[in-house]
Amino acid sequence: MRLVTGMQDVGSGGNYVNSPFQNLGFTIVPLENNQMSANDSDLLDEAESEVVFSLEYDLENSLVSNLEQLEEGLRLYQQDGITGQQLDTKVAGRIDLLAIDAQGDFVVVELKAEEADRQVCGQIQAYMGWVKENLAGDKKVRGIVIANAFTTRAIYAAKVVPNLSLKKYQISFKFADI
Repeated sequence: MRLVTGMQDVGSGGNYVNSPFQNLGFTIVPLENNQMSANDSDLLDEAESEVVFSLEYDLENSLVSNLEQLEEGLRLYQQDGITGQQLDTKVAGRIDLLAIDAQGDFVVVELKAEEADRQVCGQIQAYMGWVKENLAGDKKVRGIVIANAFTTRAIYAAKVVPNLSLKKYQISFKFADI
């Protein structure tokens, strides 16, 4: 973490570094006149978080409206009034999408709006294990992680899980006259 402080507030001979903050693990850096304020940075971080959340939400809704764009024959899981969108397992976490493929097997889909790291492999495996134990019976369970990009560590982690695949999404825009 960083704490940014302005040098203009330092009294003559004073030290701009607040050592209690350093002891908490903050890196103290001076704010130069041409840099944004700390408040501006916070607002940008908040806006970026909202964009990422919105992108993942929109990606999820786009897939739900047409799961066949991901794989032919794929449909959203629905049974006894339970839908496969944002399925809360209570113990393993919330599954972004649970689908059924053309063979009737289960497909767990995890969406990441940004770059996915190796932790996503453990996350989706927990979901897959829950589906296997609680829903699948004699059906197969596989997982698909969809992200903007994957770290090398995520790619290596997925290589040892035979029923897990990684897919990179691409965004294209269509424009229409009004």
